[in-house]
Amino acid sequence: MNYEHHIFISYARGSVWTHWVRDIFVLKLQSYLELEIGHVEVFVDDQIQTGARWEQVLKRKIACSKLMLPLMSANYFQREWCRREMALMLEREQNLGLIGNDDNYGLLIPVRLGDGQSFPTIVGRVQYQDFEKYADPDLPAGSLRATEFNDLLRQLAKTIARTLPRVPLDCCDSWLELTGDPFLRQLEAKPLPAHAPPRLIV
Repeated sequence: MNYEHHIFISYARGSVWTHWVRDIFVLKLQSYLELEIGHVEVFVDDQIQTGARWEQVLKRKIACSKLMLPLMSANYFQREWCRREMALMLEREQNLGLIGNDDNYGLLIPVRLGDGQSFPTIVGRVQYQDFEKYADPDLPAGSLRATEFNDLLRQLAKTIARTLPRVPLDCCDSWLELTGDPFLRQLEAKPLPAHAPPRLIV
């Protein structure tokens, strides 16, 4: 089995966010990556053909990808298949002894889109790339925020370029047999903190 993709984008699909991920985030990131490493293959799950057995297809696409970028939001950790995607890559990291910490990434480079209050503890072991301020489908072109967004994408591309050489050269058939089960429970969203009711002053 051979690698098919440099990067697998794992995200919670939605009518607005699928467009932002595919046509804004990935399109720009891919352009910056090409400046760093040349041609790059990025997989987004809207590429799966209608009628395909999508669970099996996604599992193979993950196994055949060198790195995963999970785009983390509260919605992401509330969806079982999103958690499963991340769990599959975490299990591969563990099997290969490549579990990352701080800014030394393994096979996962997490990107934060939400405020993170419900994010599971396990995702905090590495520094995430913080894009919350720029997760905006109506981000005005030419604005200061758009410029900052582009600068952050350029930094992310450099991080990916530094991380890719650490990935094993060979894609292993046994990765298709991984289930992600050892990590699935650890990726469940944390309950949001309860807010105390306002005190009534009389």
